[in-house]
This record gives sequence, C-alpha cells and structure tokens, in this order.
Amino acid sequence: MFFVFWLIVLVIGIVILYNNREQEEELLALKLVGYYLLGTFFFSINGLVLPIGFVISLFMRPSQNRGVKRGSAIFGLVLMIIGQFII
Repeated sequence: MFFVFWLIVLVIGIVILYNNREQEEELLALKLVGYYLLGTFFFSINGLVLPIGFVISLFMRPSQNRGVKRGSAIFGLVLMIIGQFII
C-alpha cells in the first residue's frame, strides 16, 4: 500500500510538470521521467548521501522546457531526501 501511495505522488508530480510545459516537445513525458530518475540518483559513502544525479542535471542545458526539466530533477531530489528520512 505504501508503494502505491508514492507511485501516485510520482505520477501526479510528472503530470503537473508536463502540464506546465512552455513548448510542445516530442516525448517530453519520458524526458521528465528521465530527469526525475537523474534527480533521485545518489551515492552513499559512510552514511553521507551525495546527490550525484542532481548535480549532473545542473550541468545539462536543454534547449526546450528548461524550467520544467529542472523542476523534474528537483522533484526527484526532494523525493530522494524524503525517502532517506523514511528509511
């Protein structure tokens, strides 16, 4: 049941970001999922969590829908942080 709740949160977040797009872009929903996954990627070294994926996403310079893609990476980072506190 817990998994279903977080899956619903994820889907609602991606849909909200998709609806806030600035331009039409091919396969934007899949790109948003990719940026979300990049935002959740981290390394844990001796209990120190390093959000490597989010840092990588800061260096990416998309030509379209930059704000929405950055928001998707931030959304992934926030859910990663929440997941670290829950576990």
